[in-house]
Amino acid sequence: MPTERPSIPLPLQIADKLRARIEDQVYPLGEKLPSQRLLADEFKVSRETIKGALDRLESEGFIKTRQGARSEVTRTQGAPAPGEEADETSVVRSRQIHTDGRRDEVGAHSLESVIERAFLAKDVTLDAYSLTTESLGRHLGKQLDAVGRGDLRPDSITLRLLVPSGDFPLAYPAAVEQSDSRPFERWRRSADEHLTTLKNKILMVRDSDRSTTDVRLEIKRVELTPTVKFYVLNNETLLFGLYTLAPRNMILDDDSVVLALDVLGLQSNLFYHSASDSDTQGHLYFTEFQAMFDGLWRHAHGMLKMYPPGR
Repeated sequence: MPTERPSIPLPLQIADKLRARIEDQVYPLGEKLPSQRLLADEFKVSRETIKGALDRLESEGFIKTRQGARSEVTRTQGAPAPGEEADETSVVRSRQIHTDGRRDEVGAHSLESVIERAFLAKDVTLDAYSLTTESLGRHLGKQLDAVGRGDLRPDSITLRLLVPSGDFPLAYPAAVEQSDSRPFERWRRSADEHLTTLKNKILMVRDSDRSTTDVRLEIKRVELTPTVKFYVLNNETLLFGLYTLAPRNMILDDDSVVLALDVLGLQSNLFYHSASDSDTQGHLYFTEFQAMFDGLWRHAHGMLKMYPPGR
């Protein structure tokens, strides 16, 4: 008998409804939302559930919440508030562009919310290519914890990650003074730490007596410096963003400071497309990025490692 697909958690359902009101200008920019008590009464849920919904909207950049005050709308229609830059947990939006020049807005998404929805599927798959797994690992970790507790019960989870090898210096991060390898060494230590954290999450799910999910993590290290990061989820959803190179002062482990060329990974916009997009460029984006990943996975000269070991 097939496993029943879990329902979308209440905080996410309420966040979706409130987000729709914000986008429809029911709550315009600068307006304050009703109090948590009034929202709890309206939706007939606990204030803790409302808090979860508001936390989600705040992480997406739609509202700002201050203790003892009602939440204020700081973003509508996915556009950044004045003076702000979007990051990977902020709202991301893509426009569908028709051949006749018409443009249709696609719904707002974030890396966190897209991953959460992906984990509601019976079989979860993720292909990812990025400079590090910092933000990806953080969002995956929340879902893997829920699987380990038995709150989410997909039949299987298959994660394939392409990451730089670290055996040779990358184009970035790199010190402006090229003889200084410390920014690269710092990146390598940090990247390895994030991967180790994710591996431990995988082992936690495997060893949990509350989970029956078949979970697998495959990592391939490639001798490339990514200029783009992208995530393909459940053979359906694509998120991608470009790395923007900029000089910045980098604080090293010994508290010294070095001028380095680095990318604004956490401050880059992400764009959303779906394999089911029709009569748009969205389907082509999805197809091309999936082909790019598959080509790198098959042909790049990197070592494949699988977790849990011995699979």
